[in-house]
Amino acid sequence: MPEQDTKEVKRPELPPFTLRNVLMDIYNGVLALFTDPFCTRIVCPVVIVLTSLLSKAIIYNVPYTEIDFKTYIQQIQIINDGELDYSLVKGDTGQIVYPAGFVQIYQVLNWLTEEGTDIHAGQTLFGYLLALTNFLVIIVYTMTPNFQPWPVYLLLLSKRLFSIYVLRLFNDCFTTVCMISVTILLQQAAYWYKKGGSSISFLLTIVAADLYSIAISIKMNALLYLPGFLIVAYFLCGENLFKFGAVLLVIPIVQVLTGWKFLLPFFYDEEASYIRWNYINQAFNFNRKFLYEWTVNWRFISEEFFLSDTFTNGLLIANASILIFFVFTRFISPKIIGKPISLLIKDGIGRPLTNSVNYNNLLIDPKHGPKLVMLILGSTNVIGILFARSLHYQFLSWYCWQLPFMLYMTGWSLLISFPLWAIHEWCWNVFPSTSLSSGLLISILVIVLFGVWYNTSEWFPSPSVDETVNIDASGESKKDK
Repeated sequence: MPEQDTKEVKRPELPPFTLRNVLMDIYNGVLALFTDPFCTRIVCPVVIVLTSLLSKAIIYNVPYTEIDFKTYIQQIQIINDGELDYSLVKGDTGQIVYPAGFVQIYQVLNWLTEEGTDIHAGQTLFGYLLALTNFLVIIVYTMTPNFQPWPVYLLLLSKRLFSIYVLRLFNDCFTTVCMISVTILLQQAAYWYKKGGSSISFLLTIVAADLYSIAISIKMNALLYLPGFLIVAYFLCGENLFKFGAVLLVIPIVQVLTGWKFLLPFFYDEEASYIRWNYINQAFNFNRKFLYEWTVNWRFISEEFFLSDTFTNGLLIANASILIFFVFTRFISPKIIGKPISLLIKDGIGRPLTNSVNYNNLLIDPKHGPKLVMLILGSTNVIGILFARSLHYQFLSWYCWQLPFMLYMTGWSLLISFPLWAIHEWCWNVFPSTSLSSGLLISILVIVLFGVWYNTSEWFPSPSVDETVNIDASGESKKDK
């Protein structure tokens, strides 16, 4: 029989049991709950549960504030009575200004709240909607490898956001949950491009386009994502213009299907044309003026200049300029797409119907692609928010879910990120807004966008593959073959 090993295994010595060591253990444990990626899996379910509990506590302890919900219900009741002319659909605070997706959602809310009389039922639904929103946001966040927990806590801390959901019942909340879902679908398409094949990614992108169009049909602010969505979708379609065109075609088709009863596509008489035009003109009115008295941003300029065409045009130019700068220095940088921009254009013109995407494109990399999808969509949306002529208080829901992630992507420490978030939250809780609050809001958005742009380590990480895979004439990688 073999001789037994009689050597004793030495166990590591435990540190002495002292008050200082106990306090250090507590300190390290608390710190881990903020900075240790392993603890993210512990923090996430707790935050989702707390979101639901806080919503219920607010509903039962804070009086409901009527702003637009009654008007929404009045407009829906007019439509339910058979009215198709959008110019005749009105409520206490004005005419209907949202597309048909809004109508369909609030028809359900009209039924659920017994024609607006049971506000508690509506608040309960919005409470669950907020919990669902945070659940989906956490999915988006955790698609980034080694994601630390601290941004997840910020999803719980916005007083204004809870108010928007459970005390105001704004339709913006439904557009937000749709756009978060679009982000998840595109992240999954990026993740599965190499693992499951380009066909799976294409189908996921088609579904994302469907949901994106639904978001637009609820409220047009989803259009702020359009440049980022187009860029991401193009690469997830393998740079194949036929597939990309199919994705784009989904968007107007869904709009027609959603607004069918108001667009009357099979009627061409004068009355049908009038009804159709009123729907398009009011639901997709890009010239609508916002009142200076309600704006959260730009309060530090005069009302006369705020309402001027010069200011509007200046914001559009600034928006386009910064967006183009981000596109060419980050979104389609050769370090991300794996080839020069000149070759990208050449492939688009010379090989439009083949998959010419470079195999080392980081957007189709399972490790880095999902994070870049969120970075591109988040940057595009926040740039649009920065240069929006007017932000009303409910508009915080458009991007509040992206701000913790954007702060995380700057690479700054908690000692910088938390104060910035807190000041940003304060800006949204000053009513009415002041020159100081709106000036700080604009400054923080600028600082965060610059920080995200400047942190190249998040934009240009090394790809998951070690070798460059050549693309043959058919546009398929030799590795795929």
